[in-house]
Amino acid sequence: MNNKTKILIFVGLITIVMVVQFFMPHFGQTHIIRMEPTGDSVSYPLDAGPSFHSNNSNLFYFVTRGGVQQLASNGGVRWSEPFSFTHPIMVARGDIVAVGERAGRTVYVFNSAGLIFSADFDDPVVLFSVNEAGILSVVLETSFGYRIYIHNQQSVRPGERALFYQNITGDLHFPTAVEVSENGRYIAVAILDSSTSLFNHTILLRYMNEWDARAAGVEEGLFAAEILDDQEVIYSMRFMADNKFVVATTSRIICYQITSRSYGVSTKQILWAINLQNYLSHIAFYGNRHLVYVTGDRHLGIIDGTPPGAVRIVNLDSTQVGEFNLGRSVTHLSVGHGAAIVGTDRNFHAIDLRGNLLWEHNALQYTRDVIFLDDTDTILIAGANRAEVHVRRRMRNNTIEEILD
Repeated sequence: MNNKTKILIFVGLITIVMVVQFFMPHFGQTHIIRMEPTGDSVSYPLDAGPSFHSNNSNLFYFVTRGGVQQLASNGGVRWSEPFSFTHPIMVARGDIVAVGERAGRTVYVFNSAGLIFSADFDDPVVLFSVNEAGILSVVLETSFGYRIYIHNQQSVRPGERALFYQNITGDLHFPTAVEVSENGRYIAVAILDSSTSLFNHTILLRYMNEWDARAAGVEEGLFAAEILDDQEVIYSMRFMADNKFVVATTSRIICYQITSRSYGVSTKQILWAINLQNYLSHIAFYGNRHLVYVTGDRHLGIIDGTPPGAVRIVNLDSTQVGEFNLGRSVTHLSVGHGAAIVGTDRNFHAIDLRGNLLWEHNALQYTRDVIFLDDTDTILIAGANRAEVHVRRRMRNNTIEEILD
């Protein structure tokens, strides 16, 4: 037997040993990683109008027509607050949520410990928002037009007055959004002027504190205004870190820098703008320093725009730090744990903020919502009448049928 033959036999033996060591422990078995229900769930009627929110936690808010609960991913109930709404609306910022309904007269504000306060009004509520400090902004429809009220836990007490209020009396002028900075110093109000066929949107920036307004010498606290382009409609707006203010419209995303001054009027300037060749499908803000947006159909006349279902992650200096393309229209977007869940119908992808795919999951039934819970491998999947906690696990299946089940 020559040396060449000996070498070939030796290599063959080594290969056989390696194959046996790899396959024998797994013979008849297949290991895969997939989402599996933990058995913890919450049920609700089909018409309950449920909504859910979690902020990087194993705890989540569960809102229905009959009230709000805070539940744990292991099935425990931390607290419950009953109310009665026909069509409840939840607005969430961090650990704070506000719950009300359009044309209602009461808005509730909660944190992880339970009810912080409720605010009652004599006129119907048109819209409301809340910031991470628990400051509530409400727009009411009155006999003379609209009125904006801003409250916190102290200002709703008997004998106290609102932190701020403003009447909007111009014909065909409608407030469409109100936001308050986390430090409670600035207010942004978006006003839609429908008195002409152009439908102009104007953003008014004000001091909330009357002492700031007096020190700056500005009437009614107004220190800046921005008139947007003709027929540019505001989709969303948000105060972010470092006194930055982001406005998303039908045609662009704009970031303003608000410069605070000890004496004199605060100023605002445009830091950057992203021009959109597509309609904005979804936008979400994460950690006050990132925004995630998804493109929809191209604008009319645009031939080579971004395809629908393109996900872009941008930080506050306008740098695009991540992207992900689904290639089809998106129906869902949520964020948490430095990641995002993007869904289309019953197909969901989790990506990190650099656009890297973490996992993909296909729901078997109609899905209302999917949110992160404990981590990026633990999610809540809300269906038609039940929300179930799922965990991503390594499973060992003995048959092909079990894998495909």
